[in-house]
Amino acid sequence: MPPAITVLLDLPADNDFHRATLAALDHAIGAAGRAVEVRVVGTDAIGDVGDGVVMGPGTPYRDPDAAEDVITLARERGLPLVGT
Repeated sequence: MPPAITVLLDLPADNDFHRATLAALDHAIGAAGRAVEVRVVGTDAIGDVGDGVVMGPGTPYRDPDAAEDVITLARERGLPLVGT
């Protein structure tokens, strides 16, 4: 099973920042030559964060407390976390 990266994005899929974030991830994954599962979820629907987290652009988040909880979880578990 490939590693899973969770992208927290509350922006609509047609938003320029949303598309650019996913395009940048696709580019990085392709350059690394690895299989990676990318999960895009809103802050109001966070489940398992997987093996790393990207905090997408577009604050304020719909659920800022959940976004903060994910940051804390990543820190406590030693998961990679990227904020945009």
